[in-house]
Amino acid sequence: MSTDRLLCELRDRLRPLSEIVFGLSSGALTSPASTGLAAGRWLWLADLLTHPTWGMAAIVDGIDDVCVPVARLCQLTANAVHPLNLRELWSAEQFPVTEQIADHTPGTTGHWEALSAVIDLITDGLDHCEGLDVSGSEAVSSAFTAIINARDTDTARATITAAVEHWVQPLTITVQTEHLGVAS
Repeated sequence: MSTDRLLCELRDRLRPLSEIVFGLSSGALTSPASTGLAAGRWLWLADLLTHPTWGMAAIVDGIDDVCVPVARLCQLTANAVHPLNLRELWSAEQFPVTEQIADHTPGTTGHWEALSAVIDLITDGLDHCEGLDVSGSEAVSSAFTAIINARDTDTARATITAAVEHWVQPLTITVQTEHLGVAS
């Protein structure tokens, strides 16, 4: 399955963004985080948090302190060489995000949904450490909902389309173990 249909629907200005996100969350549309190689998906999910144009930290003010460390963990998870304490690192990020999410209300500024995306990624990271397959679809749906709530419709559509187009472009995985601080 590919994201071609998702891009087609995003480019259809008559298709409401909320319906597109519902299609992602229900599995009717293919999520960018559920196709391709696992390493590429984890790197794209890191960008979902910190990309300067369409990442959660760029869209929603005040959540850099939780997005940046979780994006770093996504990058570590993308690497074939994991630190031995990867599960503990993922687990340590739960409390700061949970603490922030309690301060926000769903559907107002995008904060709650963006933080939900971070929580979903932490859950996926923990599941990955347990040897389970993860799709990242919940995180993507939450992140795209955050964009819809934080931006006007045209800007939200352009931002989500940019994120999906970034996935469609061929990914070059250049994560190097020496840059991640793990022993090889």
